[in-house]
Amino acid sequence: MGRQSFWPMMIIGAAAVALTGCATTGAVRKVALEAKKADQKGHQALAAVKTLRRERKISDQAFAQAIAQIAGEQQQLAQGLGRLRAQERQTMHRVAPKIAPRPVAITKAAADAFFGQVVARARALAAAPYKAPGQVSKGLRKLDFSQYSKISYAGRVPGWPAGTPFHIQLYPAGYLFTWPETIHIISGTQHITPKLPITVAGDPKLAARLPKTIPPAGFSAFTGFGKGPAVDEFLSVLGASYFRAVGAGQSWGLSARGVAVDTALPHRAEEFPYFREFWVFAAHAHARHLAFCGLLDSPSLTGAYRFVVRPGADTVVDVKEVLFERQHVRRLGIAPLTSMFLQGRFSHRRFDPMIRSAHDSDGLAMALPDGGRQWWPLRDPKRIAIYRFPETNPGGFGLMQRARRAGDYRAYGMHYERRPNAWVTPEGDWGPGHLVLVELPTTTQTNDNISAFWVPKNQPPALTPMTFHYRINWTGDDPRGAHLGYVTAWRRAQRPAHTQTYVIDFKGPVLARFSPAALAPVVHAYGPARVVKPWLTRNVAGDIRMQFGIVRTGSAPVTIHAALLQGGTRVTETWANALPPAG
Repeated sequence: MGRQSFWPMMIIGAAAVALTGCATTGAVRKVALEAKKADQKGHQALAAVKTLRRERKISDQAFAQAIAQIAGEQQQLAQGLGRLRAQERQTMHRVAPKIAPRPVAITKAAADAFFGQVVARARALAAAPYKAPGQVSKGLRKLDFSQYSKISYAGRVPGWPAGTPFHIQLYPAGYLFTWPETIHIISGTQHITPKLPITVAGDPKLAARLPKTIPPAGFSAFTGFGKGPAVDEFLSVLGASYFRAVGAGQSWGLSARGVAVDTALPHRAEEFPYFREFWVFAAHAHARHLAFCGLLDSPSLTGAYRFVVRPGADTVVDVKEVLFERQHVRRLGIAPLTSMFLQGRFSHRRFDPMIRSAHDSDGLAMALPDGGRQWWPLRDPKRIAIYRFPETNPGGFGLMQRARRAGDYRAYGMHYERRPNAWVTPEGDWGPGHLVLVELPTTTQTNDNISAFWVPKNQPPALTPMTFHYRINWTGDDPRGAHLGYVTAWRRAQRPAHTQTYVIDFKGPVLARFSPAALAPVVHAYGPARVVKPWLTRNVAGDIRMQFGIVRTGSAPVTIHAALLQGGTRVTETWANALPPAG
């Protein structure tokens, strides 16, 4: 019997028990009446249950009929979609050349031949007098960032095929990007120069005063880092010769440039070469890389560039460049990187008390010819600071972001902990030269004030080609070398007067095997200063902590190197930094 009929039976049973006791006639009648009422309620409940069951059965039947009807409709819809797709395939087969080019894989030989044509263009351009490009209209130049961010091109880029793992979008010229560029799409034998109408989001007044067509100033590329549609931007090429990339899960940070010309030279303005033209090769259906060429120009030099970009957990950009000087460049910067450092966790200068630190990179890493590494922590200087690191045929260098916890920054929404490292690996023999680091003073997070690049010692005469080939890894990892311990933190304080006290923390698997007593601290001061004997401890995090003092003996700048040895063998990278001139 169902649960609904159990409750009245309990009531009836109670009434029966009541009858067995001593009771008056009135009491018996009262109990009998209550039992009768309870019996009636029981019958009513049973009737309600039966009615409910009948209604539920009817509802179940109706639901089953609805499900069957939906299933039939779905089957019909699937059949209709199948017929529609077949018709679409037949239609696309007939009109594909008119709607979208078929993805065609360009061969290496064809790509090399095309790059040779770009080199010839650069050589011819260098032999002619420099002619500056025309800027966009004054109205476009006066746009602020908010207005510029509302402008975009409408529609798919003409000439870019469907069915590829990559797609591109064009940036309109305007705001800071006032020099238009010519961008070509190469698909098989077709060369298409896209022209697209603009669209303005949510600002009819702005749309009314803008020209109907705006030339492009660069482009961006997208792919799907995981499963699903290609919605992740991994490459941005915009402004002069700037470009930047990210890997999966990274956020936009530092940038690279095609070349640096006379950066931070006294009494001489820096020159910013720019890309006049780009040729982007349409990717085929199974492509794993995006390739494009660029033609660079400036008053002092021209250049032909070939880029091959492979997005992924680490996005890799292979660059080949051939440069031609119109006139001698006093400081030629190869593979320049540009970043921002406002304040760090242990900075003495604090510009924003609401955050702990703000930087796209916190150090310059260098691979030394002997297999060692050097780490130069960045800072926001009081005045411009320029450092030279002599080296022959560099093994690699990069601007790194080692602080990888959100708590290192406490800058809500900025995600500095996700900013990528950019590590440059030269290919071939670059010969003698030196690495340059430039630090400029800044008071805002929006200004790039850090630059690092390679300067070759020997530059050939004008119109003689200079070829450089290198790879940039945009990565969340730090390619410092697993065999060496590395710097995790450092700080400096002046105590007592004229004595600088330094504390440096080293970390790494190689150091976990040794006690502080088994390691030897080595500190050198290059300049008018002496080192106060260093000593080691293990901090609460388990890292090896080095502490030492530097006492000035003059006012000239002092360069400091510090590392750890074990049994005469260097087991850490070399921490290096400088004391600026006194006064």
